[in-house]
Amino acid sequence: MRTFLGGAVAVMAMAVAGGAIAECYTGWQSPSVEAYRWEIIYEDDAPFAVSDDYPWIKLPLYMQAPSKPKILSFERGIGDSPMVASLVYYAGSPGTSVLVPITERIVFDMSIDGKELLRGTLMEGCDPVEWSLNGDVLSVDDPAMGYQEIVLP
Repeated sequence: MRTFLGGAVAVMAMAVAGGAIAECYTGWQSPSVEAYRWEIIYEDDAPFAVSDDYPWIKLPLYMQAPSKPKILSFERGIGDSPMVASLVYYAGSPGTSVLVPITERIVFDMSIDGKELLRGTLMEGCDPVEWSLNGDVLSVDDPAMGYQEIVLP
């Protein structure tokens, strides 16, 4: 078994001190987002991630707090599955006295209209959530949705 965090965690692990917000992601965006022309569109006030390079894919971006989402990274090919991809986005900063930024990951099949395979938290505040890849089994122990796993196609 190996931990599967992807490049986004290394980028977001830098803590910024100050204020009442635990701001661990810097707003940095992987070059892969621009290279594959990912952008956010809105339909009935709901945000979706779309790409000019993959026009058959439209991924809903579920927000954890009223905020503007931001696509942070895109990776194609997980394990031995070249048509499985991962998109990481900023999902808002819920909280009362301390706002906790949440980044989420969507794992999807690029060959079937972007069918969502797994969705979960990647970072909650400054703490990474464990994602593991064991052979062709990808799992996440999400603090909000519990343990989930899938067998990659």
